[in-house]
This record gives sequence, C-alpha cells and structure tokens, in this order.
Amino acid sequence: MKEKSIFCVYFDKGFLLKGLALYDSLHRTTPGVELWVLALDKYTEKILKKMRLPGMTVVPMADFEDKELLAVKSSRSVVEYYWTCSPSWPLYIFKKNPDVKYVIYLDADLYFFSSAMVGVDEIGKGSLLSIEHRFPKGLEGLAKRNGRFNLAFNVFKNDSEGLKCLKRWRKQCLDWCYWKPEEGKMGDQGYLDEWPKLYKNLVISKNLGLDAAPWNISQYKVSKKNGSVFINNDKLVCYHFHQFQILGPKSFNRVYGYTLPKNVVEFIYKSYEAEIAKQYRKIRNFDKTFEIRPPLVSTAKVFQQTIAKYIGPIYWRFTSLASNFKAWLSN
Repeated sequence: MKEKSIFCVYFDKGFLLKGLALYDSLHRTTPGVELWVLALDKYTEKILKKMRLPGMTVVPMADFEDKELLAVKSSRSVVEYYWTCSPSWPLYIFKKNPDVKYVIYLDADLYFFSSAMVGVDEIGKGSLLSIEHRFPKGLEGLAKRNGRFNLAFNVFKNDSEGLKCLKRWRKQCLDWCYWKPEEGKMGDQGYLDEWPKLYKNLVISKNLGLDAAPWNISQYKVSKKNGSVFINNDKLVCYHFHQFQILGPKSFNRVYGYTLPKNVVEFIYKSYEAEIAKQYRKIRNFDKTFEIRPPLVSTAKVFQQTIAKYIGPIYWRFTSLASNFKAWLSN
C-alpha cells in the first residue's frame, strides 16, 4: 500500500496568484498529489471554494484557529501571526488525518519544475527533513540573522520524533514569533537551528534542486537538458521566488538585493512569470473585480535593489559586515 502524503500551504489574497501557481505546478509535476490550503482571509476561502480545484482541500481560519492561537493573535502583526501558525498547520492536518504518514509544509512562493516526491523520498528512514539556506561563500554571515535553515520545504513524519518536533516548535512560536532577530530567534524560522542537536532522525537535504533561491543560485551552474532545468547535477525540483513582486498581469519585479544570471531568468523566472499571468486570467474568470495591487516599496528598498544590480554579492557582504559590526558595538 502506498504511503499517504499531504502537502500543505497557507496564503491570503496578497499571495493568491503565487499560491495558485504553486498548486498548478505541483499537480503538473506530481500527479495525484493532495494539497491542503489554509485560507488566511475570507476572500481566499471564498474564491478557492468557488474554483473547486481537484486535489485541493481548503480550510478556513475559523476551523483552524484554537484558543492558544487566538490568545496571542492581538500581540502579533499580520505576518507575525501567520508565522505563528506555521507549526500548528501540519499538526492540524495530522489530527484530521491520523493515517497520513507525511505532511510536507510548503511556502506559497515555491514553484515546482519536477516531482515533489523526490524531496519526500529523501527523508528515507528519517522523521524530519529540512533544507539549509546554502548561502554562498562570503555570505555565511546572513545565517546569523536568517538562520541556518530555510522554512520553505519541510517534511514531517507521523511518528514520535516528527510530532515531538512540531509540538515543541508550536509552543515556541506561541511564546515568541516576531519579525526581528533576538537571541538566535527570528520569526518562526530561527528555531530550526537547534533541530540538528535535538532530533537524531533529522535529514538535511543534499539535493540542490530543492529550494533553490535567489540568495544561493549564483554559486551554481544552471543548465537545461532535454527540457529539464538542472542545478549543477541535480534536477530542479522547486524554486523559491523570494521577494518576487507582481506589479501587474505582465509586469514583475523579480527580486530585491540580488543579481540574477541571464540563464536563471531564461530557464526559471520566465516560466514563473507566464504562470502568474495565466493564474490572473483564471481568477478573473471567477471574479471580474479581482485586481493586482502592487506592494508598497520603500525608498530604502529601491536603493538596495539599484546598488545590488551593479555590485551584486558585494552588497550583501557589506551589509553582513555592517550587521556584525553593529552587533559588536552593542556588546
């Protein structure tokens, strides 16, 4: 009997296009996959239920939230509360599906280029699977703020260690989950740094095709063979479109603060941009009033992007050094 796996993600209206792009890419590359979506607002809940997408289970916030989450909701910003929900979401799915073997947590801005089961299979006999940021040489200092691991593709097994990890992580996020670095913590993600010491059955992915991202892609050879994209010798499974901004149906800002090689844009970003445009047309079929509202971008962000465009990784080395110097001064 095939072991049952459920993929899960959460997003609101602001990430709706990205969430639908994730869904389509997942179903195209991994036939028969089951995706649970936590609809973070009423609009997302309503439109997804109206679309009735095969293989998608939509869960409203009213069904998901418990008294412990509601007790801290008012003390968090919107994004911080979403992060607070991260460990509770896989736990909710395990509770509703006691027979499921794996729950795979996904970020909404992932996009799949090949089968997601490659990532699940890598867990082997382990109980947890996580992926490092894989910052390139010279940028390792970024891990001090953002953590060693990136919370974008994580596999949790329905066993004692997998559940123990989720329950501990949930308690930690209920106690503290804010958008600032503090004593090794940072949102919901900093807590993952202690996992290698706590969980002997943690598997740290070695597949470069899992969670490739703008912060690490420049150090790899990106190629295309027989229609498939490769990161060095690993087939690209999913790319993390971090900071990708949708300005209009066919207008995008690919990333702030990083330079992207031309082949990365050609092989990876153009596919995603075409997918986002397709999802916009699809939503408009269900809601003619749906419009894209470009995010507000600070002057500092625009300056950051302009600098990074010309000096690339040097910019991040400088900011990393500046951050370390600031921390040294405060001690």
